[in-house]
Amino acid sequence: ATFIEHHVGDAAAIFQNSSIFISVTENALLNHIRIQSNSESAQHVANLSVNLLRNSQYNFFQFAQGSRLDRSNIRVKLKEEGAQCTLNGLSLSAGNQHLDSQILMDHLAPNCTSSQNFKSILQQSSSGVFNGRVIVREGAQKTDAKQSNKNLLLSKQAGMNSNPQMEIYADDVKCSHGATVGQLDEDQLFYMRSRGVDEATARGLLTFAFANEILQRLDMPEIRERIARTVLAYLPGQQQWDELL
Repeated sequence: ATFIEHHVGDAAAIFQNSSIFISVTENALLNHIRIQSNSESAQHVANLSVNLLRNSQYNFFQFAQGSRLDRSNIRVKLKEEGAQCTLNGLSLSAGNQHLDSQILMDHLAPNCTSSQNFKSILQQSSSGVFNGRVIVREGAQKTDAKQSNKNLLLSKQAGMNSNPQMEIYADDVKCSHGATVGQLDEDQLFYMRSRGVDEATARGLLTFAFANEILQRLDMPEIRERIARTVLAYLPGQQQWDELL
């Protein structure tokens, strides 16, 4: 099954607090897509709790752009052997927005696989947080867990706090994590400028490429193209780059 939720609105002021509870039963597959594009005056808290049973699979993709304050609380329990979980996310912020992800991936059973890949692009005075925690419980042998958080700052006033964490209590596992926070690569900009690309276009291309790596993980072309157009509209000074799609 595929489950799509879209949070959208133009209210002058709104507080939204939602909770979703998911149980993926034996041998089942669920694809879950969340698009958060509330008005920039909104405050949005989204709570997600997922339980995965034997040989089940859960794939989650989140695109967050709206709300002045947005927090995603994600808790996943891989409760039985063979469970698989993939979490992907892309956040765009500007102005004084604050977009926040709090994730707990809890491996309770052996031979389970999880992957987290989250990216953020921040402009102006916006800020963000990534708190990603992976726990591999005693007895959860043969766990394969990956965690990645990469963040691109387009302004010196933007700020990102990234805190990837792993707690491993089993001795036969394959686990990795990493995080980066930085600006566009000056060498890549120089190379594109040396090939005749103006600076604004070069910055836009590199920024879109950064976001597109996550978008390509979304296996629904219509939604992927819609989000890609939102990303292009977000780029400073870029209004129409349809040829990139």
